Formats: sequence, structure tokens, C-alpha cells
Amino acid sequence: MDQHQHILYEEVIINGSKTALTLSTDGILRWHDHNNVLRCLSVDREVLGSFVFEALSEDSLRNLCDTIQGYIDSLGRPKKLFVFVNPFGGRKSASQVFTDDVKPILEDANIEYTLLETKYQLHAKEVAHDLDLTKYDGILCVSGDGILVEVVNGLLEREDWQAALKMAIGVIPAGTGNGMIKSLLDSAGQPCTAAHAMLAVIRGHKRSLDVATIWQGEARFFSVLMLAWGLIADIDIESEKYRWMGSARMDLY
Repeated sequence: MDQHQHILYEEVIINGSKTALTLSTDGILRWHDHNNVLRCLSVDREVLGSFVFEALSEDSLRNLCDTIQGYIDSLGRPKKLFVFVNPFGGRKSASQVFTDDVKPILEDANIEYTLLETKYQLHAKEVAHDLDLTKYDGILCVSGDGILVEVVNGLLEREDWQAALKMAIGVIPAGTGNGMIKSLLDSAGQPCTAAHAMLAVIRGHKRSLDVATIWQGEARFFSVLMLAWGLIADIDIESEKYRWMGSARMDLY
């Protein structure tokens, strides 16, 4: 007796063999290959696969697509993202990272996005401050830590900051340090790569973070990273003129 409750049962063709394809309530696709070996695919964890299922009819195809997409939608994954790309960060590779590693996965995951390349310092902060957040499920920063901090400050300086604070923010490593995304991926046991960061984004994985408020005279700043004073801060700030060197600028200075 089948112990799994199915929300989908359709006959399909895979690698030339006809088999029954099922989707259970726990989000597992199951079918038998040409050797009659049971194969499984988790819709939640294995969002991209190399399997092609051929439907036997138009009605079957429509049912397959609608049911699987409906289950994916129930997982709370983002459907629309606002994407910041900082072409000046790190080794100035963010635009290429977006083209090679971010855009293809967004398209495969059917996620709509609005793209903005930042033009100057604090550009992302200005945009985040005035952005219509009702149009998006999250904000994605293809950059180092700097654009992330700008976005956080822009959101928290809004009049509706309490609502804005709930906006999900994702980071794709494309800067000098990439401290935030390195910490997040390390805690999940994943290497710090653009591909692994993108998989976390499209799966809708979220983690709450503390925000610190820092006052310097009349100026107020918000930080989700660290506060440093002395030698480390001097190295970080004064090595800006060597930004073209990437992370080596820190060692040199």
C-alpha cells in the first residue's frame, strides 16, 4: 500500500520509457527509470534538475505544470525581485557575475526582476529609500557588503521603516570581502559561491539578523555587519584608493 498521499499522478515519458510520475504532499517527485529503479526529486531542495518529463497529452502537460508550480508557490519563494548590481565593487566583476551566475538561475526559476546598476556611492541607499516595496518580494544585492549596508540604511530611514524592515534582502558575492554572505553560507554548510547564494535566494531561505544603530555626532548609521575603530577601520577606509586591486588592497595597506 502506498504510504504517500499524492497531489499529482500522471503518466509521462522519460528517456523513452513510460512511467507514472507522482508528487506527494511532502514535495517529493517520484518515478521509475528504464531499469524500474525508483527515482526521487525534492521540489523544495532540488530546484534545478536534469530530468525531462514528456507529457502524453496537452491536458496532462497542463496538469503537470499547474500542480508542480502550485506546490512551488506554496513554499513562499520570491516571484519578483529588485536587483542591485554594483559594477565598481571588488574587481569590478559584479556585472559578469550577474550575467553568468544570477540571470540564468532567475530565468530558470521563473522569477521576474528589475535590474539597476549603481552609478555612485549611496545610489543604492537613495533607491531603497524611495522604492515601491509592494511590487517586490525581496531585494537582491550583487555586490560586496557595501551595497547591502546602503540598502539597509535606505530602508530604515523610510517613514514606513517598520514595514520596510520585513523586506527580504539577498546577497550574491561580487565584492572585496563578502563578509555577510560568507557568514550566512558557512552557517548553512555551503561554500561561498554565487551559485550557492542564488540557490538560497530562489528557495526563499531567510534568516533574521540584528541591526545596530550608530550615532556619530548628529549623523546616524545602521549596521548589520560590524563596528570597528582604530587600525582595522583605518585600513578599510584608507585603502579605498586601491580598490582596483580587489581584496589584496587590505593586505597591501
